[in-house]
Amino acid sequence: MPSRNLTDELTTVAGLASAVVDHAQTYGIDINPICKALEIDPEAFQSLTARISLDRLCRLLEACALLADDEAFGLTSIRGYEPGSTGPFGYGLMAAPTGLDFVRFLHDHIQYVTHTSYSRLSVDERGAHLAWTFAPVIVKRDQYVDMSVGLVMQRAKDLTNSDGIEIELERPQPRNAQPFRHLLSRRVRFAAGMNCVHFPRSFLEANNPTGDRRLFELMDLQCRSLRPALPEQGADFLEQVRRYLLLHVSDDEYPLSEIAPYFGLSERTFQRRLAAQGTSLNDLRDQIRKDVSFNLLTESELPISEICYRLGYSAPSAFTRSVTRWFGSSPTEVRERKSA
Repeated sequence: MPSRNLTDELTTVAGLASAVVDHAQTYGIDINPICKALEIDPEAFQSLTARISLDRLCRLLEACALLADDEAFGLTSIRGYEPGSTGPFGYGLMAAPTGLDFVRFLHDHIQYVTHTSYSRLSVDERGAHLAWTFAPVIVKRDQYVDMSVGLVMQRAKDLTNSDGIEIELERPQPRNAQPFRHLLSRRVRFAAGMNCVHFPRSFLEANNPTGDRRLFELMDLQCRSLRPALPEQGADFLEQVRRYLLLHVSDDEYPLSEIAPYFGLSERTFQRRLAAQGTSLNDLRDQIRKDVSFNLLTESELPISEICYRLGYSAPSAFTRSVTRWFGSSPTEVRERKSA
């Protein structure tokens, strides 16, 4: 078993990596040493139900992209996937009776496929708009996002004409955008504030020629049963709140009016339960920020200003004061001490 750390609490479906081994070999890359260093078992990639650390899979894909000198490594890996590699999620998308069913299934089960910190679906007369992003603690995720969006677009293209789909990605502009326009959409934009896919009304109204309502509903039930436990379903209340804060660490505010109902509690009861455990929401948030800041300062090359933003600080000076209080050193000194 891999030694667990903060980021390992966020997981993804192992089958998303089912084609990575063969794809890496086309570049002469043996991923086994990389997997060993990351404490990943590549055998899990062939499982329809196993889950693995999202952070470790992201690191594997980024390492392969670097060794292959190919910014589109994650995206082009989708050519080697067998339909249904992601288990009930993949089969559910293939069986969706209509485009609207497809989009709603995608939104309903995005947390089954991978932990996100934010996802929202809006539907109006123009079409459907799905936006999502990941917890700030997942540092490098461009290859993973490329791969996962590519797999979804494969299924969308099987359903109907996908020319009208527009995609926005958080990742930087690649040197060569052609693979992205070919495998994702001709309408793809980079360096966006959040990952987004816009499905036009024509897609939502399309009937899937291979749709199967009964199989679709069965896969919906199976995805729900396999979904990672949400915080309110956990056994330990402090752990529930801690996981919630980990996913929302970049939020600049934590209004009790929003958090308490999430756990099915009134604001007063929520505060009482934390007090009974000898802590408070501010104390827990401070500890999460401390843990995430240390992880990002010592395990990433993110600029300190970016880490400040990811932790929900309004100014670098406030972040510096917190780091000095936690570790007795400035952010730069913490980073330099780790690399010394």
